[in-house]
Amino acid sequence: MGTIRPQVRCVYDGCCEFDPQSHNHIHCTEHKCKRRAENAKKRLGKEVTIHDPETWELQDKRKLALADKVRARNEWILQNRSFAFFDIETTNLEASIGMILCACVKEMGGMTHTAVSRIPDGGYMDDHATVLLLRDWLESYDYVCTYYGTGFDIPYLNTRLIVHGERPISRLRHVDLYYTAKFQLKLHSNRLDVVAETLFGKSEKTRVLGPVWTRAAQGDPDAMKYIVKHCEIDVEVLERVFHRLRGFINLSEKRIKLFGRSY
Repeated sequence: MGTIRPQVRCVYDGCCEFDPQSHNHIHCTEHKCKRRAENAKKRLGKEVTIHDPETWELQDKRKLALADKVRARNEWILQNRSFAFFDIETTNLEASIGMILCACVKEMGGMTHTAVSRIPDGGYMDDHATVLLLRDWLESYDYVCTYYGTGFDIPYLNTRLIVHGERPISRLRHVDLYYTAKFQLKLHSNRLDVVAETLFGKSEKTRVLGPVWTRAAQGDPDAMKYIVKHCEIDVEVLERVFHRLRGFINLSEKRIKLFGRSY
């Protein structure tokens, strides 16, 4: 009658218990731990080269080549893709109780498209047509640039679209210059007018006047003209800031964000 050997646990990493086939069977066969243990010994016994300038030189050249490649790709994107600068003016900072008075989408080096909410005769202001127009405009460009659009303009527009029973923006590649200024510059304020004053010596932005906004929301045509002009200047300033700071922006890494995929 043969001797019954008790189960043993694998000595390599204790991965499991197994029935040993001999007195020196210490590694489990199921996980190939004997081979793993032998490979580990080879790695430990391999000589480590501490001073290897040839390898360092190659690694450094590779890093520089990759940096040049990214810079060249960014220039190619600027020359071969469409860009728009986007800004909105609203009656309230929260889209659930406010609406879009007007908004501007400026093509890079081109014209500015302006959408204005109207008050029909005997009715009240409605931004339904405005938000549909803005969504279609933004989806037609390869890149959309904003200033704090991540936290305001884009979610505000999507909220207003949903409120009106419409689908949100379905495709967007977004460049938010607010974060470029915040993390690449050191300013006393990250407001767009401060960034423009720092870069160009002055800012063309107009003041935000509360009474004018209130009158515009009530349908005053002169007040609305002021709001529209304010918005148009914003996107023009935004484009100038983009060109001055574009060296800090890696356009090639900007991902295409898909909004409203469940709609």
